Amino acid sequence: MDMINQTNTTTTANPSVNQILSIAFISVIMFVGIAGNFIIMYTIYKIPSLHTYNNMLIAHLAVADFLQATLTLPMAIVNSFLRLNIPPAMCQAFAFILNFLLAVALAGTAAISIDRCLAVVFPYQYVAKMKTNYIIIFIVLTWSSAFLLAGLPLLGLQRYGLGEYTFIADGLQCWFDFQFRQKSNVIFTILFIYLLLAILATMISYLIIFYIACHKGIADMSTDSTIGYASLKRSIRTTALIVGSNLVCFIPSLVSVSISFFTQRELQPGLTVAAYLLSFCNSAINPIIYSLTNEILRRKIKKSCCFCNQWCSAPVALYSSTKTCPETVSIPSQTKPNLEFRQWQTVVNNFLDS
Repeated sequence: MDMINQTNTTTTANPSVNQILSIAFISVIMFVGIAGNFIIMYTIYKIPSLHTYNNMLIAHLAVADFLQATLTLPMAIVNSFLRLNIPPAMCQAFAFILNFLLAVALAGTAAISIDRCLAVVFPYQYVAKMKTNYIIIFIVLTWSSAFLLAGLPLLGLQRYGLGEYTFIADGLQCWFDFQFRQKSNVIFTILFIYLLLAILATMISYLIIFYIACHKGIADMSTDSTIGYASLKRSIRTTALIVGSNLVCFIPSLVSVSISFFTQRELQPGLTVAAYLLSFCNSAINPIIYSLTNEILRRKIKKSCCFCNQWCSAPVALYSSTKTCPETVSIPSQTKPNLEFRQWQTVVNNFLDS
């Protein structure tokens, strides 16, 4: 079975402009993705007050994005160097890991959005019925289904429409070649529906939160126009950041593969490379977006990065004499239930105001 698609372009001795830009861009994404997701995971793990349901989902997404940055992106750089000389086994390994972790990240992003929406729309029911077991079940199902989805093309069942991983020279990466419609009609339908549902779930959830936040902002304007306007502005910013980043990262890939599948033609090489690169951006953008739109998480990250030294801000520096950060101070056991409820209220208000 020939795993290398040589119909798109020919190999050249010197690196093309697309190669150079692709390698440089992926390198930046890799560095930001590794650093950003590690900080998210470390901060949530080390600070007990961040062990909320939504932050568990954010940590789960950070794990997937961290693996994407450490495993997939270095291989993507090698792919861009080797091009048509890439070994078939490496091509298949890259495409499998890419599909696997992208599927996990998409499901994780949608889950965070739905969880935030439920916490805002049904606050009391959310607190009463939400359990850690539900998060664990979701994570297990997500990784299992993503593994199955990414593994189908490795079974050699392309005659049944489950596709095969091959090198797409115009995109400088390994994935499905949807120009061969008969080999990939089933897997295309599955991927298209999966991607579309994840994007719609994220968009609809945040539009609902935005609607509620707008009403809250308008209500606040009746008492204090400055506070109400600021709340409305933050709601617009949060919705635009999260929904916009998902659209920018995944819509180009969705359009690219759809054009390839339905017209049996590829886009211009530069556009194909851009679509691939934007899908890689997701692993670097997610930690930035969720840090910016979660005030509690952002504040804890800022304080934990101070390492309790002279570079800390004034409130944190008060603790420098004991070398103990505020987050590490133990909490009396009798105050924990009330503290948990107050933290939940703060999280819900943060969703509306951030």
